[in-house]
Amino acid sequence: MATFLNNHKVRGLRNNNPGNLIRTNLAWQGKIPFPQSKDSKFEQFTTIEAGIRAMFKDLINDINKGKNTITNLIHEYAPPHENNTTAYINAVSKSVGVQPNQVITSVNTAFLLAIGRAILKVELGTSHTDVTDTMLKNGIQLLGDYKLSNVSVTTKSVGGIFLMVLIPALVFFYTIVTFQIILT
Repeated sequence: MATFLNNHKVRGLRNNNPGNLIRTNLAWQGKIPFPQSKDSKFEQFTTIEAGIRAMFKDLINDINKGKNTITNLIHEYAPPHENNTTAYINAVSKSVGVQPNQVITSVNTAFLLAIGRAILKVELGTSHTDVTDTMLKNGIQLLGDYKLSNVSVTTKSVGGIFLMVLIPALVFFYTIVTFQIILT
C-alpha cells in the first residue's frame, strides 16, 4: 500500500484523502483519529488506499440512500455552498459517460474507476495523475462486495472492461449467425 509524504503540495494527497472528505465522526477504516490529525477541516488517513476506500464507500452509501444520479450524488458530495456544483456535475457526468439525471442502479469496478477518476480530477486538479489506477483499484478492493437495499455493488474483478465488451460482441455474433441460419 502507498502512503504519501506529508509535504505533498496538494492537501488531499497530504491527507491521503484524495476525495477531500470533510471531517466527521464516522469511524472510517484507516482514519487517523482527531487528536493525531493535523487538519481541522478534512479527514486524514493512514494510506491513500484507505482514503480512496472511504470516498467510494461514501459515494455508494449516498447512491443507496437515493442520491442515485450524478446530479443528486454530487449535490450531496460537493454541496453548492462549498463548490461550483453545476460545473462539478457536468465534469463528472461527461467523464463517466452518464447523463446527469440518469439513475444509477448498479455499481461495479469499472463504474467506480470512472467516477473516482472524475472526482479526483475536480478535487485534485492536475495532481489527480499522482493517484494511479492501481491505487484506485486497491481502494476498491478494500471495499469488498456487499449488498445494499437499493443498489447492487460488485467490486471483484472478472475481466472488467474485457467482459463488458466481449459479452455484447458474442451476443451480436450469435444473433447474426442465428439469423443467417434461419434465412438459409
